[in-house]
Amino acid sequence: MSVPALQIDKVSKDFGRIIALRNVDLIVQPKEFVSILGRNGAGKTTLLNIISGVAKPSSGSVQLFGTDPTATVNKAKLAVISHEMFLYSNLTAIENLEYYARMYAVSDLDQRIEDVLNDVELRHRRFDLVATFSRGMTQRLTIARALLHKPSLLLLDEPFTGLDQHAIGMLIGLLQEQKNLGRTILLTTHDLHTAKALSERYVVLEKHRIIEDGLMADTSPDEIRTKFFSGLTTEKEL
Repeated sequence: MSVPALQIDKVSKDFGRIIALRNVDLIVQPKEFVSILGRNGAGKTTLLNIISGVAKPSSGSVQLFGTDPTATVNKAKLAVISHEMFLYSNLTAIENLEYYARMYAVSDLDQRIEDVLNDVELRHRRFDLVATFSRGMTQRLTIARALLHKPSLLLLDEPFTGLDQHAIGMLIGLLQEQKNLGRTILLTTHDLHTAKALSERYVVLEKHRIIEDGLMADTSPDEIRTKFFSGLTTEKEL
């Protein structure tokens, strides 16, 4: 049996008296696409921060591909799209991508940058400073940065935030492509229909614990909403 892409054992995280996660167990196999669902404050972002090595658990353990998340070998395997853009506003789009391409020793650097800029429809703005970009354009460049080195594991924390409908459709297409390429993907989203369309599996975080781990094929967005989030008026409040 292959080594899991992600293995979380009894992970808890406290910030002083505030409980963020409590005894979370999760195993994700290579090539799985898992949507993480939960109300605001359920611990979704904290969980992704621990998986990526940005934060350490108060207790429990996390392994990526059988090793510690902060191990050097995992840096080239992992990419994160979060509320933090990790872009330099005083550099152009292409300069930002060149910086990260060299950091990750991307082969055929010029062609790879061209490819990801085309993927996110920003080639025409490649020589413009990021400081001049709209929120949506900055988010698209963040997506290009994340895909640049062809990571094995993608962590996406509400990646559709700030995107217009056209850009949302573009990102859904890119994620479908990454899924078809065999990437392992974890996605937090408020959009249950998008989660259903993209992922084979979902987990629900409620009160800092995983209370449901199921297959998307066995349920529907309406069933998930009714079962876990019936007190909310719209799925965007999830």
